[in-house]
Amino acid sequence: MPSDVVRARLSALRFVGDLTEGDAAAHGCRLIVATHGADAAPEHIRLTVLVDAGGVVADARFRSNAKDELLAAYDAMTEMLLGGLLVDAATITPRRVEAVLRGSGTTPAFDVALDGDKPFFVLTKAVQALEKPKESPTTSDQLPWSEVGLFEKVRRIELVLDQQVRPALASDGGGLDLVDLQGDELIVQYHGACGSCSSSIGGTLTFIQDSLNNHLGTILRITVSQLDEAAPDFVH
Repeated sequence: MPSDVVRARLSALRFVGDLTEGDAAAHGCRLIVATHGADAAPEHIRLTVLVDAGGVVADARFRSNAKDELLAAYDAMTEMLLGGLLVDAATITPRRVEAVLRGSGTTPAFDVALDGDKPFFVLTKAVQALEKPKESPTTSDQLPWSEVGLFEKVRRIELVLDQQVRPALASDGGGLDLVDLQGDELIVQYHGACGSCSSSIGGTLTFIQDSLNNHLGTILRITVSQLDEAAPDFVH
């Protein structure tokens, strides 16, 4: 059951909504938009932030499918952005938000995961957006996942694998190849040490799936092809 502080927050959410380019122009600010999680996922969040010329957050709003403690956490997280430098958003972690929602009580407001000292992923994306030059959304890498073709989806998947997944696998003497992408099902094949290790179908598979979905805002399901067959070339 939610704590008293969480229930009070849920009864009077202050930061649910959207900020627009019109709001940014009216306040002489830059609009930063960041999203995390697949559109239908419970943890999905869309964050809109107004940042002034000095990089200070003038206003912020969020939209989310979240409920209960997570919804309260997103509201508190958004409030904690106000008045600070957006580049310092990495200091706003689930553990800090939990402390705010716990108040003076001793009972935790919600369970903090093992990575509770890492910044909320949507805040990391907001900082990245701030550091990129402002452009009109005309290139394929700025379009939503649902609006791009197979080639662009594969390019994005390969980029995440190269940056987040393959280095970890290589440290254990293994690797990963793409075989096919069918809707939300991504078929992969392990090779090297990974191909002969039974744990590849357990924790490693979860790590790969979570890495892709967290970075791409997707709901991909990872399937491993036959380990004793040569991996065919990916058909674009």
